[in-house]
Amino acid sequence: MVKTKENFLLFILALLSFEKFIQHVVVTYALYVDMGEILSTVMVDHRFLMISGFIVGILFLVNIPFLLQRKRNSFTVLFFLAIFDFIGEFIAQGTLAIDITVSFLVATIILLILVIERKRFVDQTG
Repeated sequence: MVKTKENFLLFILALLSFEKFIQHVVVTYALYVDMGEILSTVMVDHRFLMISGFIVGILFLVNIPFLLQRKRNSFTVLFFLAIFDFIGEFIAQGTLAIDITVSFLVATIILLILVIERKRFVDQTG
């Protein structure tokens, strides 16, 4: 039962990481072509958001195999990527009273799983 829960959580983290990759690629493209006049909704230079967002998206993707192999550093990397993404929502929207987006919710779910299950992942990794 314990191993099943751990495997399920790893699968969820990998799935959410893949969602973050897709989301970052789509947002980078949307910023590039100003899809839906997205540039009018961001408060910082869109080039900064494009570059940093694309890099973070790639890192989410690259981290997935290490996560599934239960590498200890992969959980730390995922934690900091989710924190970066979480804080990035406030920076991009330029206010503390942000609109709650899917990106924000997914980053929050990743952080909650990692914080609540921290001991399980740290003790079980190599």
